[in-house]
Amino acid sequence: MNKKNILLIPMLSLAMLGNVCAENFGNPVIISGKWGRGKLPYVSLYRIAGDSLKEVATAEVAADSTFYFAHRPQREGFYFIGESKRAVNRYAFYLKPQDARLSFAVTPTSYALAGDNSPENRELERWHNFVQPLEWKSVYFMREISTYVDFFPLLEEKLENLAAYPKSTTGNRAFDAAFEEYRRLNLLDMAVNFLYAPRTAHPEGEDFPDYYRSINLAQLTKTTAILRYVPSGVDLLEKVIFCKLQVQGEKLSNPVSAILERLPEVANDTLRGEIVAHFASAQKTHVGLVDYEERYGKYLATEAQKDRLRVMKNTLNVVKDKSVAIDFRFPDETGKPVALSDFRGKLVYIDVWATWCGPCKKELPHLKKLEEEFHGNADIVFLSVATDPSKDEEKWRRYIQSNEMKGVQLFAGSSAKKELMDPYKIVGIPRFMLVGKDGTLIAVDAPRPSSSEIRPLINAHLK
Repeated sequence: MNKKNILLIPMLSLAMLGNVCAENFGNPVIISGKWGRGKLPYVSLYRIAGDSLKEVATAEVAADSTFYFAHRPQREGFYFIGESKRAVNRYAFYLKPQDARLSFAVTPTSYALAGDNSPENRELERWHNFVQPLEWKSVYFMREISTYVDFFPLLEEKLENLAAYPKSTTGNRAFDAAFEEYRRLNLLDMAVNFLYAPRTAHPEGEDFPDYYRSINLAQLTKTTAILRYVPSGVDLLEKVIFCKLQVQGEKLSNPVSAILERLPEVANDTLRGEIVAHFASAQKTHVGLVDYEERYGKYLATEAQKDRLRVMKNTLNVVKDKSVAIDFRFPDETGKPVALSDFRGKLVYIDVWATWCGPCKKELPHLKKLEEEFHGNADIVFLSVATDPSKDEEKWRRYIQSNEMKGVQLFAGSSAKKELMDPYKIVGIPRFMLVGKDGTLIAVDAPRPSSSEIRPLINAHLK
């Protein structure tokens, strides 16, 4: 790149940043640039959040192709600037709270820093110059017509040159250590994603260089680095697993199933859970998602992953009579976890209540009488779920003891909303539900114990 062609963009005052929407202000890093690759209305600043990019600032691209951000990083780390979250027209930078500015120009095929920039971003520029020929063939496949015939030799050439590639010596130990990991994963990202873009020819068996055969899945997944340094880390990990199977010559008709079967080979619990949570979105029905959870739910490692699955289940489930009952699990009075699914094969009459609820307590004598009438019948279970606040658990325990409440008594506490009320669309209590022996809802809003309708309904389904 000819340095004479780079626009040196001056430092701007905050008063000139009227069209910029940023995450935080106050001693910000001034980010300025010139977009020299076609017309673009906006350009965005992103940081990695989980398995995706989060937009933290957006700037309008002016008529002269310049754009400006003012962003105050809360912590140092990798950021990405581009036209969208996609890899095309997107570049990596490193920002620290103490940085003053970042200035660069996007050229027709790459980018180049302009003016004073941090040592970290100088290192990222040097690395990008090194891998840009690979990136152009891998990411910009609509512009650079390429197949494995020309890409693999270039990849092997770059791998040979890596041995002499100088280590980062910015003086920032955190960056220098992270940059080693970033470079390794960035190269892997380009090498693997090349295989999944439209091509006129595709490699098989011995066509693959040793690089692909040498990918060590256990080592790659020893930590969650792939989530910290790759904008679509889980997507890359899934492609790596599938790639290794392809290199081994396996004929794979169902990529998702093939990847899920290799979950035990992924070393990190969080990464296994991310794969499971990601593929859960491929399930199009509530029944299918429940089956998927039964097979792979054990791999969900974090509450965030479990919450994502709950949201999907609630979205897919239309809570109505004859639909599959949504499972839940809460502790009983001894602290033992008890799930609705534990009673599969039995009729389950559910009472959703609270000790503070007057109408709920009015139904309790009728419920006790109903339970007495069916006492000794092993085919029915009376299940009460209290939705009192978690701080009132001891109050609930004293209440059920003093009132000699029978049946199965569970305490939902603070989990009631997301695991019971929201999934079943319950907006008021008491709510009674009747679940059949096969786990389907006979009545999502069943007659109350005080109603003359409940006995005939129960008897009809006990037969």
